[in-house]
Parts: sequence; C-alpha cells; structure tokens
Amino acid sequence: MLEYTLEENLLTDEAGDYRGQVVNVTSYTGGELADRIMKIGAGLTRSDVASVLEAAKQVIADIIAEGGAVHFELFNAYPSIQGVFNGPDEAFDPAKHKVRINLHPGAALRSAVSQIKLKRVAAVLTGTVITSVVDVKSGTVNNKLTPGRDIKIAGAKLKIAGDDPSAGLYFVPAAGDPVKVDPTDIVVNNPAEVIAVIPALTAGAWRVRITTQYSSGKALKSPHTFTFDKDLTVGSA
Repeated sequence: MLEYTLEENLLTDEAGDYRGQVVNVTSYTGGELADRIMKIGAGLTRSDVASVLEAAKQVIADIIAEGGAVHFELFNAYPSIQGVFNGPDEAFDPAKHKVRINLHPGAALRSAVSQIKLKRVAAVLTGTVITSVVDVKSGTVNNKLTPGRDIKIAGAKLKIAGDDPSAGLYFVPAAGDPVKVDPTDIVVNNPAEVIAVIPALTAGAWRVRITTQYSSGKALKSPHTFTFDKDLTVGSA
C-alpha cells in the first residue's frame, strides 16, 4: 500500500484545495534488495546476488562516467548539458555549465506504478509549535514572566506573518481577554525563534499564543493558532 495524507494546497488561491502527500515510504538498501531477490528463488546464493548487484552498480556508473546512456526495463539514464553558451566557439565552463543525468522510468517501473494500491491515512500536524518559553530577566524556562522585559520563544514555524488582523503574539489569561503584543515590541521574528517585550500583564497565570499565516513556502490562506500548553506566572507586585 502507498500511504498518503491530504494537505492544504498552498500553491493555489482556491479555498478548499488539497494535495496528496506520500508518507511512511519504506526504503531498501542494496543488502535488503539481495534478500528480496533470494525470496523469489533465483537459484543463486546471497553472496552471488550481492556481487551481481554491486557489479551492476559499478558498470552503470562507469557507463555514465564515460558519457554513455543506459536503457533497460527498469529505467533510462542519459546525460545532458545545462547552461547557456555564448556563441558557437565557447568552451564548456564548469562555473556556467553543468552536466546533469536524466532519469526516467522504464517499462517495468511504469507497469509497477499502475499496480500500486493507495491508502489514505491521518495527517500529522506540521504547523506552528512552541517548544519552550524563556523569561530572559529571571532566566527561567516555562515558568515565569517579567513584564517590561524580554521573552524568548523557541519552536518551529513561529514566524508571525500575514495580512490577517488576527496574526500576532498574544498572552492569554486564565480568564478574560488575550493581550496582543505591539508589533514594534517583537524584536526577533524568525521561524525557530521569536523574541518580544512582555507587555504590562497583571499578576496571575498566562499562556503564550501565536497566530500566523506563515508556512515554509507561500503564505497560508487563513491564519492558524498555536497556544503553549504551560502556565507562565506573573508575580504580584
């Protein structure tokens, strides 16, 4: 089974567009290929099979190194040159031109693709994640907050971005309205780290929340929110 998840397609402007993302693919080493060949009863010892695979690898690499092409049922491999030559007499320049290898499936692989069975599985969340919060004044981790001093937030996909008015850094009380940090008080705004000045919070327990339209590529169509799951305490005056 080829397992896949459905993820929001960030490359289109249409809401509700998703793309299939292949997951949990099993990879095989040369030794594991030899084991699979042994299971089909090829009439060879495992040592023979491993030797043949190694020899095939070396021969194919040698042919490519000689500028040749390989065409057989598994794949087709052939070289080409990438880059612009300024005139018919210009020599190959490694700084401007590259030799690349083109790989395309052969008949056997094309037939195998048509036989793949698919299974959709649940997607793993890969959005904004806060892993730790440091109160710079006290040096404590996931513990205190000192209003007027810096907070250092570590995690993944933290960068606050997007034109949605909800995007921003918030401090959320146990009861009452969240306090949004003034954008000018965010001094570092990176995917792995956000540093900001803690606003004038009242004494009590607070949680950090980030709302952003940031992704690794194109901006998200709508903002997503992550709230850190640990209480951070502002002490009484």
